[in-house]
Amino acid sequence: MDEKRFSGRTDCFSAAHIVVEDTGRRLRCLVWNMSDTGALLEAGEDDAVPEAFTLLTAIDQTSRRCAVVRRTGARFGVVFVEG
Repeated sequence: MDEKRFSGRTDCFSAAHIVVEDTGRRLRCLVWNMSDTGALLEAGEDDAVPEAFTLLTAIDQTSRRCAVVRRTGARFGVVFVEG
């Protein structure tokens, strides 16, 4: 598989929340790794994770808008987007 990332990822294994933009609903998730441009996340398989959302990280207390770029079971890769 071709590597499409533009920056290296750092393992962090940290708790975070997905904020669903339309409703403000929060879903718990786990951040497996993160870079300047994206992250690998995991949420419960029953959680309906939307294609776009805001990620609130416990690591550095920041919020980032995300777009899902791939899904594999309960894990999904996101890219950070501006706006």
